[in-house]
Amino acid sequence: MHGYGGPTKPQQPPLLLLLGELSGETKHAFADLTNNACSGINFPELESQSECLSSRFGWLLILSRQTSSLFFFNPITHNRINLPYLKHNILIATFSAPPTSPNCTVFTIKMPFDNSTSLRIDTLTLGHKHSAWIPQINHSKGLRYLVDGILVNGLLYCVDLKGSVGIFDLKQGSWKVFSCKGSNQRVRFSYLVEFSGEVYAVRNKSFRRSGVVVDKRVLIQRLKIDDGHGFAVWEDGKFLGGVSVYVGPYGSCVIPVHDEGLKEEKRKFVVANHGPESKCVVYDVEDDDHGCVYHKRTTYGGKYFGWCYAPVWIERD
Repeated sequence: MHGYGGPTKPQQPPLLLLLGELSGETKHAFADLTNNACSGINFPELESQSECLSSRFGWLLILSRQTSSLFFFNPITHNRINLPYLKHNILIATFSAPPTSPNCTVFTIKMPFDNSTSLRIDTLTLGHKHSAWIPQINHSKGLRYLVDGILVNGLLYCVDLKGSVGIFDLKQGSWKVFSCKGSNQRVRFSYLVEFSGEVYAVRNKSFRRSGVVVDKRVLIQRLKIDDGHGFAVWEDGKFLGGVSVYVGPYGSCVIPVHDEGLKEEKRKFVVANHGPESKCVVYDVEDDDHGCVYHKRTTYGGKYFGWCYAPVWIERD
């Protein structure tokens, strides 16, 4: 999802869509985190087994192996835009702009499961008369088990479990891998998010003493690329001030906290997850000398929406 770059009007927080991914499932819901409730909605367009690959700009990128289809879907307007189908497995996917714009490019990543060192990136630019997927095979040496990817300023960042980073530049057709510098700087993150053109890893962590949780913090690391030495450095610090952070498995975003003249709204750290008993956890965030401390405000359980429902953030203008 895209970061905050100084809009002229307040941004609304994203909607949380609970997307049913079972075959024949048309029952879905929008979650009301304030009242811990949800409103059901039917999507006949998603009646075949549908898997969400990515969510940005209010659109979902949906894959259905059952019907051999790949398409964009807008859950607010119900608009659908079909794409050429990809037969191979897709590990990570994202897109650069709303699919209604003439400069939208879709990126998919296939990582081999064997011991080969090849990584396949397919790109598709919409708006061309004969749009087709263009594959590029890259060497993945130095990367193991990619866990997330994010598109920032036209560059696709791919991050593995150890914090090493691969960067793909579509315009230049270039691919570089940067090893994570220092074991103590390795990122162990839950989600990637963009803010003002930079890449951050965001996670929550419990601090224990004698096996008992004594403190909880939001840990944020900023990515810096040492191009000269070929290293990826993850910096610790107090980042993402003045914004609320919404993270999830299909896309994350930041929303600025506004002062409406009465009282500044509290910053929030909101985590969407696949838990059968917890689809979303909301924390209030406060700063101290050591970083950010968060206090659990509420947990959204999604009583009638179990493991087969994917929690997807839907950005709003």
